[in-house]
Amino acid sequence: MPPITFETTPATAQWDKTITHEDYNKMLQGHKPQQMEDKWTIKANAPENAQGNAILHIYFGWKPREEISLEISTGDPSKTEDEDWATIVDISWKVEHPGGLMTSEEEAKTMAINLCNGLLGCALEDEDEDEDADEDEDEDEE
Repeated sequence: MPPITFETTPATAQWDKTITHEDYNKMLQGHKPQQMEDKWTIKANAPENAQGNAILHIYFGWKPREEISLEISTGDPSKTEDEDWATIVDISWKVEHPGGLMTSEEEAKTMAINLCNGLLGCALEDEDEDEDADEDEDEDEE
């Protein structure tokens, strides 16, 4: 069954989250549900040579509906060892869910990170973890 893009206008926010070349390639592979309980599908729209900007679509449900999309800007193909090789430039997400539940920007970002790490095997750090690490470094310097 073909996935359904956002049914209502999604919220969009700038993110500027850097990712490695390895994680970018894992994202391009995507994820297809393997069992009935697994309802997440992840698909990438990217150039054939895997170089250039990509859009990562995250869908949920047996009739997959888009929940999140990530716009990714890639780096220099000759510098794939860089930790900040690509950047998630923007995130778009479905705000309103059945029952009036709302998804915030922070929740959408955390969900995207958790899904990429759990289903794709990425090693993305949550924003809160980044802030905690920065605070720990500041304390160590004093």
